[in-house]
Amino acid sequence: MKSYSIRISKIDRDDAFKDLAYETGGELEESNTMIKFSGELGRGQIKRYHLDAGLYMRVWDLFLVKPLEIIKEAMPMYIADNGFGLLYIQTPESVDLKSINEHQQYHKVRERRFALAPESVNGVLQLHPQLPIRFIDFTISAYWLKQQPGYIHVARYFNDGIMDENVLPVLIEACQAKANALAGKLIDCIEDRKADPSAMLPVAEALIKEFLTAASKESNDKTHNHIDLYYDKVKEAEAILIANLQKSPPRLSAIAKTLALSESTLKRYFKIIYGKSIYEYYLNRKMELARTLMMQRPHTVNEIAELMGYEKVSHFIEIFKKHHGFSPGSIKKKQLELLSS
Repeated sequence: MKSYSIRISKIDRDDAFKDLAYETGGELEESNTMIKFSGELGRGQIKRYHLDAGLYMRVWDLFLVKPLEIIKEAMPMYIADNGFGLLYIQTPESVDLKSINEHQQYHKVRERRFALAPESVNGVLQLHPQLPIRFIDFTISAYWLKQQPGYIHVARYFNDGIMDENVLPVLIEACQAKANALAGKLIDCIEDRKADPSAMLPVAEALIKEFLTAASKESNDKTHNHIDLYYDKVKEAEAILIANLQKSPPRLSAIAKTLALSESTLKRYFKIIYGKSIYEYYLNRKMELARTLMMQRPHTVNEIAELMGYEKVSHFIEIFKKHHGFSPGSIKKKQLELLSS
């Protein structure tokens, strides 16, 4: 299947947004702040918002029929002025961070969802077809970011000699359920023609603060020096969890015994490597599989709940919505709209 590539640059440039519309075959609407497109690539919309001085947001809500590669161009240092780009991926199964400054296949963001990089670096996103694609990218000036609690960790990571030539110039952090819910609100606003950017600003600020909070809690204890010793064991634990996504999760004690590890060691290093507890990681992957099954198979919400091992459909719907920020029924509704349009 042919893969298309498009180049994008800073959100705050009107000409760049017009170029994006041209390359996707989309139509500019709403005073050139919305791109709607349907054609050989697929269907969807991209909306640009100027939320605050030094804070721009672009929301992507797509369903592609062909692969699409997005190349984020690096800005010269004198233009970037120490600004940052923050990426939040709500659908990690359909969006890969393919490279940062030519470093290839950097997939940690698939597990953690937040990625912050200076505007002076380039990056490549790979969008996969036949699945929902929902993500948000921010352009944030250094001045705006400096006003936020938790910025000090970002400053240390990028400016205080922590990085070296073997470390990628990108800060990846885990995403919790609250961040998913906040991002869901922002993405859903793309359908609301009357959405007021001033009302969206507090939600966007809260989402960015979720990232900064996760970054500031990054542990620097001695256990990080022993990751390589336990990496293969943790990957084995992950494989056990993946094999049980359509069942109840196996007991932690049973997994630890299989791997010949203590429960405390398994929990500690699983959290370090994946940024989530074992149960949080299991639930995230379970809900992502549920969404994929809903998109790929003509099942009802009740049938999907049963396939995922839930006795009560209401319990499944509650967990799905808490994780993704939208209900499973909304996916079916969007599928019907796409088929009928």
